Amino acid sequence: MEIAKPKVIIVGCGNLGKKIGDIFAQHENFQILGVKRNPSGQSNFPILAKDIFANDFSAWIVAENPNYIIYSATPASSNSKDYEKIYVEGLRKITGIIESQKLQTKVFFISSTRVFNGNANLEALDDHDEINPNDEQGRILGQAECIATKNDKGFVFRLTGIYGVDRTMMIRLAQDQQSWPENRFTNRIYDEDAANIIVNIILNKHLDPKFNLPLTINITDSRPVELYLVLNFIRKKLNLPEVFLEPIGSVVGKKIISTFVSKQLNYQFKHPSFESGYTEIIQKMAR
Repeated sequence: MEIAKPKVIIVGCGNLGKKIGDIFAQHENFQILGVKRNPSGQSNFPILAKDIFANDFSAWIVAENPNYIIYSATPASSNSKDYEKIYVEGLRKITGIIESQKLQTKVFFISSTRVFNGNANLEALDDHDEINPNDEQGRILGQAECIATKNDKGFVFRLTGIYGVDRTMMIRLAQDQQSWPENRFTNRIYDEDAANIIVNIILNKHLDPKFNLPLTINITDSRPVELYLVLNFIRKKLNLPEVFLEPIGSVVGKKIISTFVSKQLNYQFKHPSFESGYTEIIQKMAR
């Protein structure tokens, strides 16, 4: 039975959460609500000032009774305490409300491929590969993933390095060769593609409950590349000379792919590679 005007609540409306909400808002048969502690700026959907740790938040979720929650909250800093509060305590509160009140809400948790950091596998890591976090933040994210997927209502989206018009860290790094770290593999996803993929997956699941959705999905362009290749490509686009650095041993890091996104979802990327994405970003910067 089709749900009339299914409701989506986005918890955490930063750059990615807002993009996801803006795309969902284009689908008139969906109701979209955002939640943020201190909303600011314009959006195409309502973003309410709410704290998920406030006493009245549970009652509000029950009253709204959403069909889907996208948990895109981010910590104030990268320290372990902030990670624990947002990713573990916050997500546990959301899933606890759903379980205790027997809501039928499906939860989609936005995680990171940081959970793969301890994996020494030199081959590409796919959606189904086991995680082996080697730092505290990765371990906390892994714990949150377990909370999200402990029943049949939760799924995890693991994002690789997000870039976009408002995310220019790599461009600044390319300009400052003295700050270049050791060469490694980097995995990219353009922010508009990331948001579109997430919406696409949820729409597929909504329209077809039997749609075969893995519990964990890597959100990536599935084109791992050496960091120095990306930085030198950017330098070329900025009319800067190429940087030649002596290699120190083999290239380190992990390679991330998503068979689900590339083969099963049949998604058409706006920017299927970093070359395409950074070309557009630099062109827009020059205007």
